[in-house]
Amino acid sequence: MEKESGDDYIRRIASYIHAHEQGLAAAGLIRKRRAKNVSESSILNPLGWFATDSAVGPPSIKPVILTFDAHHLFYLLMRLEALGIDVGSLEVRTDSPSRPMNYINIFPDSDKSETLSLLSFRSSLSAVSRLSLGAGWWGRPLPPSVDNELKYIYSCFTKLPALSLRAPEARIIADIANEAPNENALPLDVFKNLQTLQCVDIDPRTLLGWDRLAESLRSLIIKNSGIEDFSDIFIGAVLDDQARRDGRAQNARTRQVSRGVSRSTSFYGTRLPDTVPEDVEDESDDTSMKETPKPTSPAELSSLKWAFLRHLSLADNALTFLPTSPLPYLTSLTHLDLSSNLLVSVPPGLSLLYNLVSLNLSDNMIDSVLGIYTVLGQVLYLNLSRNRLESICGLERLLALERVDLRQNVIEESAEIGRLATLPNIREVWVEGNPLVDLEESYRIRCFDCFCKEGKSIQLDGSPPGFYEKMYLSSPPLEQMSSPRPPSVAYTPPVVAVGHPRVNSPSPMPSPLQSSSSPPSTPNTPSPQLAAVKGRRKRNKRIVDLDGIIPC
Repeated sequence: MEKESGDDYIRRIASYIHAHEQGLAAAGLIRKRRAKNVSESSILNPLGWFATDSAVGPPSIKPVILTFDAHHLFYLLMRLEALGIDVGSLEVRTDSPSRPMNYINIFPDSDKSETLSLLSFRSSLSAVSRLSLGAGWWGRPLPPSVDNELKYIYSCFTKLPALSLRAPEARIIADIANEAPNENALPLDVFKNLQTLQCVDIDPRTLLGWDRLAESLRSLIIKNSGIEDFSDIFIGAVLDDQARRDGRAQNARTRQVSRGVSRSTSFYGTRLPDTVPEDVEDESDDTSMKETPKPTSPAELSSLKWAFLRHLSLADNALTFLPTSPLPYLTSLTHLDLSSNLLVSVPPGLSLLYNLVSLNLSDNMIDSVLGIYTVLGQVLYLNLSRNRLESICGLERLLALERVDLRQNVIEESAEIGRLATLPNIREVWVEGNPLVDLEESYRIRCFDCFCKEGKSIQLDGSPPGFYEKMYLSSPPLEQMSSPRPPSVAYTPPVVAVGHPRVNSPSPMPSPLQSSSSPPSTPNTPSPQLAAVKGRRKRNKRIVDLDGIIPC
């Protein structure tokens, strides 16, 4: 197991932030901003432009998300606390998290005679004064002190728009290598401008500050967390942190989670059904958790909680259901990702998300979408790939649908895909990986033909119909149907001199079926084209009969 000195780690993090300042600033959600001259930024405070919404970096900057695990971030918070900076409470203990909070050493060090407790280590940090040797040899400036680097890191934390928290790494801080595994909750109060939060392979209930995060987050990703009921985060954790901040918590030193998976069991295990009796020890644990009841009524949350959340991903969490209680507070969601779970049907509570435009339900166990139009009324992009769909009956009534992914299902007939031809805005459909691809040799032509009969042109599996596929379509594609008609030729009447015997008899109009190039019916009647040409060459004389006698 690799160890790293705490001071070296602080300098390494500070150097990383210095090198990726603009990328860290660009990690927030993309939004329209006014252009600002980069030269206006102060050299002494290169992160000063974090605080203004009008700032924008060059378009070539790649966004960078700062990533930590609980072990290293907790150490940084301890060092910041030793400087007198308020980082929140570091003494709240988490009971039975669903994911390990520290790297598990299979072969721990045997010699722990000089092991200090975490509390004594924290107290010793504030008592140690760091020495300064003054100017370097031959005028060479010394690198910034560790305290200055910590203050710079804290300044970055307060302006950071995005943060990623991952599973514990094998590398640990040597200063606390011999400490007992830390199970204290991790406060996020120093991240005052956080808009995007990613929690991967950790239990989000081990974090503190959800009452403030619920008012600032625009994007939230919780992946492989081991949580069964996400109302524990969107409602329970918010109310618990708010009560702790206001001093109303009954036990401010403990964050109790509801029926978390214990460490003795597999991290991917599931709870037993209610019909199966459990042993006495589990019942005693449940009673201890019930000592501090957790309010679950959604009416107790403020209207500002989760009001700005636009993107939510709960992928890869083995969810069997989606709780309905937090959904009334997630009405601002536009993108929802529920992929790689254990859902057997479209969650009916999604009807409350009336602003939802993109839904990802891929890699589940959904076998029917009958009645989906009663749940998803305004969804534009729908991903149902890698499910168990044999029929897509119900999708034809999602009138706003523009793009649908049906790959890796069990659809056997192209007529099922033809159900989507009546949708007014459909543009892209994916069907690869279904049995119809192998059962029907010309499945693409049949699918395109269904849409062409409805006057629609789509892309199937990412491409429009090819040249040879267009030849076998029963009706032309939309681009041919919408091509402009050839210009029509106006009819020009023949030119006849005044007093001509045929002047008083109207000339018959040509039949619309008669071609303009057909020969005239009588040799004495010139064709319209010939008369027009002669009219340009020579003008006919006008003869006026005043006395009724034409002079010789």
